[in-house]
Amino acid sequence: MQVTAENVALLSATVKSIYADAYKAQMGVAATIATVLPSTQQVENYAWLGEHPVMKPFLDERTIAALKDYGFAIRNRKYEATIGVTRDMLEDDQTGQIALRVRSLAEAGMEHYEQLLFELIRSAETAKCYDGQPFYSNTHPLGAGTAGNLSTNGLTSANLQLALSAMMKRALPGGEVMTVKPTHLLVPVELQWTAKEILNSGYYPDAIASGQKLATNTLQGALELVISPRLGSATEWHVLDASRSVKPFILQQRTMPELEALDGTNGSSDAAFMRDEFLYGVRSRDAAGFGLWQYAYKSTGNES
Repeated sequence: MQVTAENVALLSATVKSIYADAYKAQMGVAATIATVLPSTQQVENYAWLGEHPVMKPFLDERTIAALKDYGFAIRNRKYEATIGVTRDMLEDDQTGQIALRVRSLAEAGMEHYEQLLFELIRSAETAKCYDGQPFYSNTHPLGAGTAGNLSTNGLTSANLQLALSAMMKRALPGGEVMTVKPTHLLVPVELQWTAKEILNSGYYPDAIASGQKLATNTLQGALELVISPRLGSATEWHVLDASRSVKPFILQQRTMPELEALDGTNGSSDAAFMRDEFLYGVRSRDAAGFGLWQYAYKSTGNES
């Protein structure tokens, strides 16, 4: 293939098309357990996270729930990933290899959100959420039903049932239940087999392990299992309610991962001239932050 301006422009258009198709095809865990919100500025404030609207009798006038300013904000950061395509690859018509490298950029763009999310989750016992307490903590302000969402219990059927019951009993300060509906069990790779036994067995796994009489497993199919090697320990497990408009975590997008080219199609390219290379990169501005702690529960699994 001759490296002409027309062929370079064709390569650029092809690269962008391949990237767009590959990006759309990616499905990550992040969008499942986090609320994806658009951002229009460098820092977004989420004062409304402390309020839960509740329907009440309409008497003389409406009861207005004023926003409480908790000072909770998420600041966007800038990220990038870049690949180089040598002039030789274009001359030798290695479009198949170029396409593979471009698809890897799309994968990096989607994996970026999982990296953001799990970096946040790993910090959740110390990083603070909207009420000024660590996201996973037993010192959340009282009045929210069962205060606290952190334990040390190991992953068993009985302990999972305790976690589910605690979450479903959470209430608002006025006493109205929050109607928490746990949907996902998040575990590290090391606990995936235990989790699959608990959620998929037809019979109660704890009874099988202790040699007791077999009983129906009431947890079968109760939660969707999410397995991640990005969790911080081999024993922790999380229960999440991802059914609501505001999920336990927030992914904030100022600029979605977009492909940019430095290949001479829009003027001269230093890289193309000096290094005989065309550059294609992905750039994003985004961040991750905490949503509502009431929709999450963690156990470190390190009970003594």
